[in-house]
Amino acid sequence: MKKIILLFFLIFFSKNTLLQAQEREGLFFYNVGLGALVSGVGAIINKQPQEKLGVTFLNGFWKGAIGGYLVYESKNILGNIGDRENYTYAWGAKLLNASGTSIIENGAANRQVWERWHLHIGFNRLEFNVKDNWKVTYKIMPVSLLSTVYSAIDSKFEIKRSMQIGEFVFSKSRVEKNAGGYVLANAMVIQDKRMESYTTIAHEMVHIYQYYDYNFVNVYLNRPKHKWRKNSSTFNGFSKIFYIDVQAAVLRPLYLLEGGLYNDYYYDNFFEYEAEFFSNKGYVRPNVKFISN
Repeated sequence: MKKIILLFFLIFFSKNTLLQAQEREGLFFYNVGLGALVSGVGAIINKQPQEKLGVTFLNGFWKGAIGGYLVYESKNILGNIGDRENYTYAWGAKLLNASGTSIIENGAANRQVWERWHLHIGFNRLEFNVKDNWKVTYKIMPVSLLSTVYSAIDSKFEIKRSMQIGEFVFSKSRVEKNAGGYVLANAMVIQDKRMESYTTIAHEMVHIYQYYDYNFVNVYLNRPKHKWRKNSSTFNGFSKIFYIDVQAAVLRPLYLLEGGLYNDYYYDNFFEYEAEFFSNKGYVRPNVKFISN
């Protein structure tokens, strides 16, 4: 387990080298590399006793690389929203992102690359099992649900924008640090004066995709969850309704390790840098100390 944790943090902190280059290729290798590594490690965690370690890792690795590439392209597409001021790209990006993260999950779970697909719409998770007979399962992601409820407080639900991008969007008159918006889990809150800003929406959409980047954390817990379901009828019933999005407990600390929003410069935070890069067609404003209106 210690080796797995070490590998996890190595892939995260290696992005600092990529960030220094400030090139699209760096973000390409980050997304592809993250998908490949976490999928390979997950395949080992979920491997069967008779399966060989090296072969299992490589099987997960190549699946994760494919998924990571699709995730990268989905973020790339979001730049067209601001560049062309058109939300028609949002659902294409969302479906591509869901395909990529589904493949990474399949690789990490040591499943066939095409075996299971998912689609997240806010706190709603739809799973499509296509291995034997087609089966659609609906589950609620509790962290996302709580984040959505919290985001709705003193905010206005933007139904049109939510339908356009496939995520729950809220607006309010004042946002922390005078930012254009923020995301809690996968709930988006935008300052009302920025609701017509295509790049702001695209920026926050990248943050939501970053939340989905860490879906693999849930797959790492497949074995203990299986045991709990067998030993506890309560947990078994709970798991039929809820899909616990535990990636929030990993992603938030990583964001804070990057300095949150309190770096000397706003885009020293890798997650903010990536969001701005993809939402603004590769351009990141230099030496920005805070985001104003």
